[in-house]
Amino acid sequence: MHRLPFDLTALRAHPDHTGKASALSLLLFLLFSANALGQESPHGNIKLQCTDCHTTEGWTVLASPMQFNHSDTGFKLTGQHRNIACAQCHAGLRFTDTPADCYSCHRKDYDAAVLIDHRLAGFGTDCSQCHRDNASTWQSSFDHDLTQFPTRGAHEAVPCLSCHVGNRYRGTPIECVACHQNVYISAQNPNHITAGFNTQCAVCHRALTWQPAAFFPHPYFPIHAGDRHSPGVWNACTDCHAGQPNYTTFACTNCHEHTKARTDSRHQNVGGYVYESSACYRCHPTGGG
Repeated sequence: MHRLPFDLTALRAHPDHTGKASALSLLLFLLFSANALGQESPHGNIKLQCTDCHTTEGWTVLASPMQFNHSDTGFKLTGQHRNIACAQCHAGLRFTDTPADCYSCHRKDYDAAVLIDHRLAGFGTDCSQCHRDNASTWQSSFDHDLTQFPTRGAHEAVPCLSCHVGNRYRGTPIECVACHQNVYISAQNPNHITAGFNTQCAVCHRALTWQPAAFFPHPYFPIHAGDRHSPGVWNACTDCHAGQPNYTTFACTNCHEHTKARTDSRHQNVGGYVYESSACYRCHPTGGG
């Protein structure tokens, strides 16, 4: 509320100053109603001073740095949003009532998607379900980890259509066997079907590399760790389990360069010693000496 430096009521009451009071009232109305009579901001009803963004050198010369902070609007600029011109989102540089949803600005990207036809695939228009707003480019921003099947290892290099046949994305099964059933059926070393292996591929195989199978955890013998029995020392299950599909049988002497005569001489004083793999396992259940 502006306070006047004189009493306008008293001035009006004086008979000699009635005309002056009316003229002064009009002048004061004009002065204190300048906002109502002035030109409307071309940017809409925004609560900013012109000097927050503009300089006295001219309207097109913008202040650097600007006092305006886009984060205060509720739409924080991240990723490529920080590098685009204001007019790309604010048509006619009208800053009020600008939609904040992705689709309002990216409808053309949605409609023009070629590799994955978004409409045919039945994708929604909430772009943030698949794309990250802090990515360097729109195309590279898709994050498969936001789906029900985070891609790991070799899956990261697989083309989309290898798993999403016919451009079908919704309802794509996430079980291993849905994609790897042919590998399961054709496996011979060991024969998965004859051995009675289940179809949970992740029990034996890791996402980083399909082969060699890690078979982790191997509950009976530590073949998954250490330098004596880790993958690479052995290459296939049949290296130890020659009698497949019966994996309860195994042979230690197939790998170890221990002749019977040499092993017998080292175990002369060991009670119950027999030159058999089952005996080896009883005394060396972890493969140690």
